Amino acid sequence: MKPIDLFDDHKRWLERREFLKMGGLGVMGMMLAVATTNGASAQDKTPSIKNIKANLKKVVYGDFNPNYVNKWPVVIAMTLGYMKESGIDDVEIILSDQYIPGMVGGSLDITHGDTSVFLGSAQASGLPIKIISMFRDKEYWIMGVRKGIEKPEDLKGAKISGGALDGRNTWVQKQILKKMGLDPEKDVTFVPTSGASDNRMAALINGTLDAASVFPRHKKGIEESGGKFLFEELTSAPQEAFGAMGPWVEKNEDTVYAWTLADLKARQWLFDPKNKDQAYKIMRDYGYDIPPAFEEQYKVELDQLSPDGGFESAEVMDTFLAQLAETGGVPKDVDWRKVVDMKYVWAAQEALGLPKRPASI
Repeated sequence: MKPIDLFDDHKRWLERREFLKMGGLGVMGMMLAVATTNGASAQDKTPSIKNIKANLKKVVYGDFNPNYVNKWPVVIAMTLGYMKESGIDDVEIILSDQYIPGMVGGSLDITHGDTSVFLGSAQASGLPIKIISMFRDKEYWIMGVRKGIEKPEDLKGAKISGGALDGRNTWVQKQILKKMGLDPEKDVTFVPTSGASDNRMAALINGTLDAASVFPRHKKGIEESGGKFLFEELTSAPQEAFGAMGPWVEKNEDTVYAWTLADLKARQWLFDPKNKDQAYKIMRDYGYDIPPAFEEQYKVELDQLSPDGGFESAEVMDTFLAQLAETGGVPKDVDWRKVVDMKYVWAAQEALGLPKRPASI
């Protein structure tokens, strides 16, 4: 898929004018014509899909993140035959951070992406983008600190970074400080840093930063340098999802049901600890170089994934999006219920004997 650069650092959703630049005017009418046929009312019925067969033999699947965890369920579903059981013989995986242009332009059928990007793109462009299931419904709030920082009080006067000053990671660090009884506006100084979280870990290790937003995989390196995780909490955050274009979903609904059923079978298998060793072997056999040390993160990685394609509740989604809106991550008036269609997940959950989650939206 040819890369198309439509995003800047502060607003990654696709706007209508950018869609037109892509030559999408000819298909926009068709897309908008069906935009209202996939609303929340269509989610009232939960069909039985135990024996569903896809109407398409091949699905082109997009992903923006090269991390093996993001491909784990789909590769397992392919390897263990869950996709074939559902009638999908071939899944082509395309790695690109331009997944919204790829999906809109028809290069991708289904794609993994940020919930905020799906919602923001749908609202800003008016295009019938649909979220068909949730991938990550939790996130870790972590503050890593350098050697010498032992307690919250030691952070007074500290330099802290979450990357961009107006980003969500910085917002999270401020909430952590409040939880620890500190004033993020008076007791510390936030500084911007470039690069990703690995750079922030390095800055903690060399003492350039006193505290920073980091991730579970950084714990060992930080502790080996004498630092630690001063705060670590798993929170509900339906942050990543699977999306597709409404017209494609309407035309290929059996494939969407089949995909979701195979995906959830794979997730249920992955979450069973007795399958841990085989799960890593499958990914290594697929071509991923996964250091043995990463296997220590098995539970930590899975803690953030939705085991059933759902998320906790509508209230959790409302709260998460309100938080994102504070930093411009989504439009403040975003209407997620027009984009999120959980009927495919609910049908798969029912077929697998899983509780309905969320119970409603």
